[in-house]
Amino acid sequence: MFEATIVLLYGLVALAAMAITLLEGWANHDGLTVYRLVGLLACLLWPLTLLVFILHGCIARLLTRLSRSTA
Repeated sequence: MFEATIVLLYGLVALAAMAITLLEGWANHDGLTVYRLVGLLACLLWPLTLLVFILHGCIARLLTRLSRSTA
């Protein structure tokens, strides 16, 4: 359940960033340039840092619980 929520949030954030990037290109009448395509790819990748921090916190919390239970 938690993983599905994380994937859903990741997708929503990436989709919102991509929509903003596409709307910016439309408003400036730029079309799909190489820079716009790279920007769209970046929109897919940047939420990974958020995901890494969330997973790091979950793993650290789990390891802390495990170390306390064995002590």
